[in-house]
Amino acid sequence: MRESQLMANDAAFFYLARSGRMTDWPMWWVFDSGDGPAPTGEQVTEYFGARAAALEPLRRRIVEAPGGLTHPFWALDDSPIESHVVTHPDGLDWAACQDRMAEVLTEPLDARVCAWRLHVFPGVRGIETLSGAGTVVMMHTSHALMAGPAMTSLGEALFAADPAPVRIEGQPGAARRLRLWPAVVADAIRIPWRTVRFLAGARALSRRTVPEGEADWSVISARTRTVLNQRIGPDRALRTVPLDLAAVRSPGVTVTAIGLTAISLALQRYFDEHTLPCPEDLSAFVTIAIPGEQVLGVNRIGADVVDLHPGEPDIAARARAVDETLRARRGSASSPRELARLQLIDGLPSRTYRTKFGTLPPADPPPLPPAHTILTSIRCDSDTALSLLDSRFRFAGMLPPVYPDIALAHSFVGAGDVFAVSVACDPAIVTDPDVYCDLLRKAFAELAALA
Repeated sequence: MRESQLMANDAAFFYLARSGRMTDWPMWWVFDSGDGPAPTGEQVTEYFGARAAALEPLRRRIVEAPGGLTHPFWALDDSPIESHVVTHPDGLDWAACQDRMAEVLTEPLDARVCAWRLHVFPGVRGIETLSGAGTVVMMHTSHALMAGPAMTSLGEALFAADPAPVRIEGQPGAARRLRLWPAVVADAIRIPWRTVRFLAGARALSRRTVPEGEADWSVISARTRTVLNQRIGPDRALRTVPLDLAAVRSPGVTVTAIGLTAISLALQRYFDEHTLPCPEDLSAFVTIAIPGEQVLGVNRIGADVVDLHPGEPDIAARARAVDETLRARRGSASSPRELARLQLIDGLPSRTYRTKFGTLPPADPPPLPPAHTILTSIRCDSDTALSLLDSRFRFAGMLPPVYPDIALAHSFVGAGDVFAVSVACDPAIVTDPDVYCDLLRKAFAELAALA
């Protein structure tokens, strides 16, 4: 039965969701019907029902252990695929579709009942880069179930002509029948020993010196508080801007660094337009892939803070400075010290995780902000053409969870020849997301002109 138990890192995402944080992961694919009619919601639902075999790894739900004395388990979910599909009204325009997608983000999943849903928006009008009516398919999933690296495989399972089952690295099995009490008793008995081992390991780790020439990745400084660093409310706004991938490439600078520089320029100008000071230490919390680390379960991602250098007036020089910082910090999530820390905390008792992650700290006094915005990025490299009932795939998007005290999040998704920039925010704090997206678009255009 242990083979169906969540790793501690994945269980933490489940506990975070139970605390009231919105940790679910949304991703979406956009299809173009061209001169033909867009498929109906009923046709798309039937289409997904026929792909049950490819979606089998998703058919699971979380079962908690009595008393929370050990991490939860995955149990089989025998509900039909069609019960996970939600169809929205036909013929929405792109703005209304994005508003509805934002509403989805305000309704967190309870992975004990349903760990994922597919939202279908048929016949969407006015989507940029499309020649005809669009169909948007949005996957709303618990972050305990999958993370960014699985997006390419999921897209193929959903939309390839000959789909293979979804591949989720690090995913445990799902049990048809769970015998919980033996695991609960065994882990309860081990709590004192685990606690002592953790305390001893933590002391040893704190005494470990950083070798000369190796950065001390554990140091993350508090940043200057801005209007973006306040406790967010339940509402969300979502926008996606599809760009030509070729236009965001620049010799010697990574695409992610170009995007971060555009965010730097857009944020600085957004602050200026609202007569707010732009902090000298403007920064972004950036996710970093950590492939191959079994201790992380399916969420093989870390994060670190990247400086955005708003004090550099020369745009090209700013891009180089951001790129240099990004390259330096990318080693943080997989540094020997960080991997040792992850191994150490994985041994903590489940009750400790629940205490730490299962309660949202109060907003007063406000916590020290680690960054001013969030970015996650992924390249969906698929060797298989994607389509939906004769509609051609055009671009994809996704978003990270919006942190409780960081009101603005970004994502970059490269798929085919499109680089999709998506933004999610609390509209009570970022009151004009369309204005901000216009600033982002102009910043990307300026950077493209330098290439």
